[in-house]
Amino acid sequence: MFNHRQDLQFTSVPQQPDAVYARRLEDVIGSQYDEIGVAMHYMFQPWDMHVPGKYRDLLFGLGSEQVANLEMLATMIAQLLEHAPANVLDAAVRLDPTVAAVIAGTDLEQAIATGAAAHAGANPWKGASGNVSGNLAADFRTNAAAELSRRQQLSRLYRLTDDADIRYLLSFLLARAAADQRLCRSVSAELMEGAPPQAAER
Repeated sequence: MFNHRQDLQFTSVPQQPDAVYARRLEDVIGSQYDEIGVAMHYMFQPWDMHVPGKYRDLLFGLGSEQVANLEMLATMIAQLLEHAPANVLDAAVRLDPTVAAVIAGTDLEQAIATGAAAHAGANPWKGASGNVSGNLAADFRTNAAAELSRRQQLSRLYRLTDDADIRYLLSFLLARAAADQRLCRSVSAELMEGAPPQAAER
């Protein structure tokens, strides 16, 4: 079960509107290994795991954290567009359903459920996007690789802005991604310690 609180886990307000940077920031929400992709990896894995326990709980926790990341990024995008020229804002709303949903006051969960990803046509949110191999150690290695990809994307975005408040949010997300990457690597190693030799060689 999921509960939604109206207050963000982490808040940051940009110093000024920037429609161009908002469009760049949208790219980190969508595509295979960005925020939506990573959230889906984390959520599909425990849904496929029918035995309760610490690994299933951990994956649900990481997945919920990723949904929070999505909401923080979508809110920042909306803030960057709030006082932008009307023609730029109209174009952004037409091009991206995430922006349209947030600007209109729609709950982000509903926006995601209707496919609100950057370039949603090219990267639809579908079951096939969830990476579930049936090998828990391998899945955690995949999660660690996804976190590395997120860190690279967020680092690029960090370097593309001088806005201290945007950088503050991105720093928070970068630190979280680094911690999650280390966690996934350590869990994968823990699982491999008890694996048969032939499994450990794969």
